[in-house]
Amino acid sequence: PFSLVPDPELFFPAKAHLESIEVLSYALNQGSLISVLTGEPGLGKTQVVLTLLSKIKEEITPLFIYNPSLKPQEFFQALFKELGLKEENPFTKDEVLKKLKAFFREEGSGKRFLLIIDEAQLVPEETLEELRLITNLNEGKEINLQIFLVGQPALAEKLKKPEQAPLRQRIAIWETLKPFEKEEILPYLWFRIKQVSESPELHLEGKLVRPLYKWTKGVPRLINKLMD
Repeated sequence: PFSLVPDPELFFPAKAHLESIEVLSYALNQGSLISVLTGEPGLGKTQVVLTLLSKIKEEITPLFIYNPSLKPQEFFQALFKELGLKEENPFTKDEVLKKLKAFFREEGSGKRFLLIIDEAQLVPEETLEELRLITNLNEGKEINLQIFLVGQPALAEKLKKPEQAPLRQRIAIWETLKPFEKEEILPYLWFRIKQVSESPELHLEGKLVRPLYKWTKGVPRLINKLMD
C-alpha cells in the first residue's frame, strides 16, 4: 500500500493536491501556453500530473520528456520522437521549427498536445529558451501545444532570473504544491491500505499521527517510506 511509485489509482484527495489539479485543469481548458508546478521533493507532483492526465486522456495527447538535462538539439530530437516525426538533416533550428509548424497545421489540426517535462529544474537555460520559441507555433484561437513544467524549488529560482523574463511572460499558471495537513495523515494511511486490501489485519491508533507528522512534515513520500 505504501509503494513509492506514482499511481493514479492510489491518489489520495488531499486538499492541496485537489487544488493543484483544479488549477492545472483550468490552465489547460483556458489555453495556458505554459503552466508550472513546483514543490519540494516527495510531495507528489508527478502523482498530481498523472491523476490529471487520467481524467482528461480523451481530450489531449501527452508528450513526455523523460530526460530533462537535454541541450537544445537533443531536446528537439526527443520531441520529434514523441510526435513520431523523422529527424531533419541537417538538424537546424529553422528547419525544426518549420517541420513542427507544418505538423501542427496539418496532421495536428484539431488536436491538442501537452508537453510534460518532469524534474524541470534540470533543464539547461538554453533549452528553456527553445520552450519559449515552440509556444509561438500556436496560431490564432487554436491551441495545439501546451507545456507543463514540473520541478523542485530550484526551477522557480531558474525561472526568476532576468534572462528568463520572455519565458516567464508566457507562464499563465504557477502552482506550488504543499504537504498534507496533519489531520489528513490517518485518512491517507487507511485510504492506501484499503486500496490494496479488503480486510486489512492492521490496527492504527490515532496517537501514531503526531510522531509521523513530526518526522515527515506531511511529505507523502516520507510517510510511505516510514509506513512501509
